[in-house]
Amino acid sequence: MKKVLVVCGQEIIEIRNDGGKKCSYRNYELYSNVFGKENTFLIMFSNVNDKNNNQNIIRYPTHKSKINKYLNVLNGNLFSGEKSEDRIVQFIKDTKINIIIFERSIFGSLIEKIKEQHLNSMIWVFAHNIECNYFRNKIKISKLYMYIPYKKVVHSEKVTYNHADYIMALTNRDATLIHKIYNKKVDMVLPMSFYDIYDNSKANVTVQPNNELLFIGSMFGPNYEGIKWFVENVMVELPDYHLSIVGKNFETRKNLQKENVTVVGTVDDLEPYYYSNNIMVMPIFYGDGMKIKTAEAMMYGKIILASDEALEGYEVKNIKGIYRCNTKEDYINCLKMINYDNTETQLEVRKLFTEKYSLEVQIKNCKKIWRYQ
Repeated sequence: MKKVLVVCGQEIIEIRNDGGKKCSYRNYELYSNVFGKENTFLIMFSNVNDKNNNQNIIRYPTHKSKINKYLNVLNGNLFSGEKSEDRIVQFIKDTKINIIIFERSIFGSLIEKIKEQHLNSMIWVFAHNIECNYFRNKIKISKLYMYIPYKKVVHSEKVTYNHADYIMALTNRDATLIHKIYNKKVDMVLPMSFYDIYDNSKANVTVQPNNELLFIGSMFGPNYEGIKWFVENVMVELPDYHLSIVGKNFETRKNLQKENVTVVGTVDDLEPYYYSNNIMVMPIFYGDGMKIKTAEAMMYGKIILASDEALEGYEVKNIKGIYRCNTKEDYINCLKMINYDNTETQLEVRKLFTEKYSLEVQIKNCKKIWRYQ
């Protein structure tokens, strides 16, 4: 069996508090199941202390301070310093790694060092998004502060794709952009997935009335702007409906609180909200990759009203219970014509998840495909 090394720029074992980390952890679970846990190694740039003493999981320190980070980035080391990269190269040599899988497409400096050593390891890349576009958008907000990191990212991403032997992307949209920008063909589109943890015995126990709407998402740009738009444009037209906003740090946005809108904010466990609400709204109008909350809503069999961006990467055409809404009128009209038979919609939405977006299914598929790599 091949020996595989997964290289990740952040902590994904002890901390998984955003979509990128959850996706990288999904990938690590996928690789471990396909190639075997004993053959799969993980190196993370992280300052978290190791609690499990797993010899296959290694942490090298990431930037120690803002000044240290700035100096490292100037040298093209976007996640750590040169010493850590040199240690990784030595690890690859000593362990005789066959496949190195990079989580994100901006490990150019490390990949150059690996190639300079003429190692026989294959270079795999999982693209979470188009990094040059992501950082270009940051310049619009941070102005000159992000210009130097942006230039380093552009160079690093170009180097990464130039040396990649196998490229994976989250969506067909990203695959098209990678080919357009870097003239590289994506070998596999691997949409978001995770283990199916749905428990039917918990469903429909304390389900809210059908005029109850739920939004789940952490407090960052696309989520905030999307739900703010929804509150100001849709909820004002639906006085008989009530919306709950649940997600990390949203309690800091009490300006969204209205007579028919409750800002819950951070909670210890999202599960009770998924089980007790039938209808989820996802008014996200810009972003990258795939939205994890969309797949989670599918897993719980929710009625979903979502924008094009929130549905990006998901095959939802003609699925009963999933409605594509991009305007105020779309949301209002859908809510008024929805068939609220939760059992019927739950079955169809759940079936979509179990057949296409459960990790169990992806493991089976990847075992068939990757045995030839």
